Amino acid sequence: MFSQKNKVVKNKVLDLKITHPENVPNKIDYAIVSAMPEELEFFINEFAKLEFADVKIGEFEFKIYDYLDNKILIAHTGIGTAFAASVLTLIESYFHPEYFLVSGTAGAIKEGLQLRDVIVVEKAFEAEIQDAFTLLKDTPFEACLKHPIKDEFFPSHYAADPTLLKIFDSLDLKDLNVYKGTLVSSNAFPAPKELFDKIKHFNPYAIDMETSAFYQTAWLLNTKVIAVRGVSNILNPDGTDENVHASDVHGSSLAAASVLLAILNQSILLKSPRQQPSSSLMQEEALHLIKKFNLQPHPEGGYFSVNYKSTDEVKPCDTKRYDDKTRSAGSSIYYLLNNNDYSAWHCLKSDELWHFYKGSPINIHILDGEGNLTTHMLGDALQNKNALFQISVKAGVLIAAENLDKNAYSLVGCTVSPGFEYSDFMLAQKEVLIEKFPQHQSIIERLSRDNSSRPAIQLNTEKLSDTPCHSPLKLSL
Repeated sequence: MFSQKNKVVKNKVLDLKITHPENVPNKIDYAIVSAMPEELEFFINEFAKLEFADVKIGEFEFKIYDYLDNKILIAHTGIGTAFAASVLTLIESYFHPEYFLVSGTAGAIKEGLQLRDVIVVEKAFEAEIQDAFTLLKDTPFEACLKHPIKDEFFPSHYAADPTLLKIFDSLDLKDLNVYKGTLVSSNAFPAPKELFDKIKHFNPYAIDMETSAFYQTAWLLNTKVIAVRGVSNILNPDGTDENVHASDVHGSSLAAASVLLAILNQSILLKSPRQQPSSSLMQEEALHLIKKFNLQPHPEGGYFSVNYKSTDEVKPCDTKRYDDKTRSAGSSIYYLLNNNDYSAWHCLKSDELWHFYKGSPINIHILDGEGNLTTHMLGDALQNKNALFQISVKAGVLIAAENLDKNAYSLVGCTVSPGFEYSDFMLAQKEVLIEKFPQHQSIIERLSRDNSSRPAIQLNTEKLSDTPCHSPLKLSL
């Protein structure tokens, strides 16, 4: 026989760090993810002119954009819970985003929902596992209901980040049907029919294939997430969808993404609250400016006053442009947008130059006659590298503008050359624009005004001018 001396074994906690490939940032601010490329098309277009970095981790490729002094990663995950959980874990491991923002589509369950309605997911649950919470209780498998790593019992429903939900609650989103509630996820498409009655017992708004996995993974990794889903199809009472080919993936994706962008913008603005004037102070300043410059309500939205109009007159060589009449050589106004107000879709017969003075940055959306939509940020270019002090808008294109901070104002100037006349101003009709540009329905609806008494834009492809004095217009008036 032999005796063995007792040994004292000390447990060691190893802090293993993931090695980052060269030039890969190890910290970003936001990650925007979704299953399908179509569901992220809005953000790809929105960030198209921003600086970005292509990052590759193994076989995975990501783009990281510089947006409002924040690093924004955009990634597709692929459909289903396994891909969703895997890619979110990969992103969290390498980049540690402060927030995950999930965009995309879902099939409506709750009666009354329509295509392109939007659901902000307050809670999510997985369809197939719900029975386990009762079936495993008081059995030898009950320990499975407690996660072995996190050492907490699984919740049956997983919640969105409360801060992001509060940001959504603070928004005033017009011209969109937006709901906040529960969503169910399943890998069965369009829904697991054998579980559908049980699913409806939890009163979900809609069903998708990933959100529960995103929320579960965020719970496990202690990260923050919110999902916004657009209704792409309507399920029957039994969980089937015989009209699946009529689904509107494109339109519902745009609707969801526009809401998610509003949450993103407001989150960025609130991240440094000490650098932002209080809401009450901003309103005092706005009222002071309205009084100081005698600003009056503008037909397109906001407030304005004329501060300059040239006494010189010009007559363009394009005789059709102003019905062969003269115009002032130039004119200028002060223009103020306050809180949720916006400059509705309109166009002018003259070129226009916008210049920034004070307050919130604003997004200027420009839509040409071929359906190309671009967005420029007007703001303090010294404080925000994505902003410009001045933005020019060509005659005849559609334009709309809105504050980035819906709790603030923006004071800008608009210079028109040749000078502005009301007869040269056309306020767009929402229905006409949607018929012409259905791919931009969401932003057209959000930034239009229903006012049939205003002159409408007549859309066709005729050119007003082929002279060298002015570029041919794609929209005739």
